[in-house]
Amino acid sequence: MKKKYDNTSNEYKDWTTKKLKDEAKGYHELIYVAECYGRRDLMALSGILNELDNRGVKPINNLTFN
Repeated sequence: MKKKYDNTSNEYKDWTTKKLKDEAKGYHELIYVAECYGRRDLMALSGILNELDNRGVKPINNLTFN
């Protein structure tokens, strides 16, 4: 039986993989580019990346220069 995802849930495990990826990108931008974040943002990114890891999805970081 296929799991039914709910993007309105407060639990990361209930979100679709697409929503998890989109949220991770947003938090990454906020934390590492805009550098405007708090402890909860760091915790949220960590939880989202953990859930993605549980699903076998690994982030790829690129090194870029200005």
